[in-house]
Amino acid sequence: MHSLSDVMERVDTQTFREDTFERRVSRRFTKREVAAFLGVDVTFLAHAAKADTELFPTGKRSGREVTFSADEVGIIRALLGSKPRIKPAHIHWRKPGDPLKVIAFGALKGGTGKTLSSAHFAQYLALAYGLRVGVIDSDPQATCSLYFAGDGMDVFTETSRTAIDFMGLSALDGKPPALPPAAEQNDIWQQTPWPGVRMIPGGMDIMNGDMALMRMYQSGNNRIYAALSEAIDHWSKAHQPKAIATDLRNDDGTFNLDKYRTALTETLDVIVIDQQPSMTFMQMCGTVSADSLVVPMTMKGFDLSTLSVYAESLASYLDVISEADPSFKFGSGDHFVLPSIVQGDNEKDVHQIADLRAHGGDMVAQVWYDRSAAVANASEQYMSIYEYTPPDGRKVSAKNFTDNANAVNDYIVSRALPHLPDRGFGAQFISDRWGE
Repeated sequence: MHSLSDVMERVDTQTFREDTFERRVSRRFTKREVAAFLGVDVTFLAHAAKADTELFPTGKRSGREVTFSADEVGIIRALLGSKPRIKPAHIHWRKPGDPLKVIAFGALKGGTGKTLSSAHFAQYLALAYGLRVGVIDSDPQATCSLYFAGDGMDVFTETSRTAIDFMGLSALDGKPPALPPAAEQNDIWQQTPWPGVRMIPGGMDIMNGDMALMRMYQSGNNRIYAALSEAIDHWSKAHQPKAIATDLRNDDGTFNLDKYRTALTETLDVIVIDQQPSMTFMQMCGTVSADSLVVPMTMKGFDLSTLSVYAESLASYLDVISEADPSFKFGSGDHFVLPSIVQGDNEKDVHQIADLRAHGGDMVAQVWYDRSAAVANASEQYMSIYEYTPPDGRKVSAKNFTDNANAVNDYIVSRALPHLPDRGFGAQFISDRWGE
């Protein structure tokens, strides 16, 4: 192992990674896609462009089509949302006093699409609602970090800080977490190339967090399960939302781009946690800190057996916590299994979903991720479907999978963040697949 480690230090593993970082979020969205994310029609966008001619993004023309970057989508949303008379609302930021929602994606088995589901969801929240999203990569392998890392981010290095720094678990002395000041916690959130999306990257030292929590428990500090939720609360109390939509306009009614950029980093509206496929102390912290738990799972018999183990083990852990700490408040949001990597032309997979729903109802989602060559092509470059620009021969499959991702994410929003307006993607999927 020492020899292999020495070899890997000499091998060039940076070139491909840096190439991906440079092209991060390179995809552009058509007017029709932008309108769908905003919940308006294309004609409405045309009128809005005329009303704010000076600052409305012109996009990039390619033939007859005009496309917009993710950043430009956010600016268009802010231009619309900051106008007091425009309905419905286009800025969906938390208001002062609103709780910070936490949504965790967890599973006991790897290879179920958990990381891609969490990455897609975080990016969708930015595109479809303009939310300020925090992503916590709780996996030592840091796969989710690969989907967000860009130039200027400190990830995959000895100096990069992870969730254990945010939680104050760096010491292995058995004492309770030494939470850093909220301002220092805030510095641990790194800005990703996605507007409004910040990340705490994963890394191998997350395993040290398990050691620290174990020693805490051995020393009689039993509330180890609350370490992450208490860290989030500590940070959140010092970083409450302040800006409202009308603040983005100057006194003369003109749009203030600087105020918009500042508002994107003042707080977070949602935290998305990508869990390691295991049941360690650190993963338990992430699970119990969440308002909603989404469990991506393939519909194969062996994989479903691991779902049984996951459910039984998690239920046992929660029972122990409830008995030891009756006042602890578990997430009161919606929790459900998300079918993933479903073979659409395989009746067994679809029948398995129907059977699970017949027994469990809404504990199993009515939408799912199809198996797709498009996502495999994107994943080879550690890109989500929302940033992957396909070559000409793969554009149709990429569009189909983008529609699929929109449907899944729209459905998750309806369950985990029901105060947000749905975009109709999930309902269309259910109508097409279930005839409802």
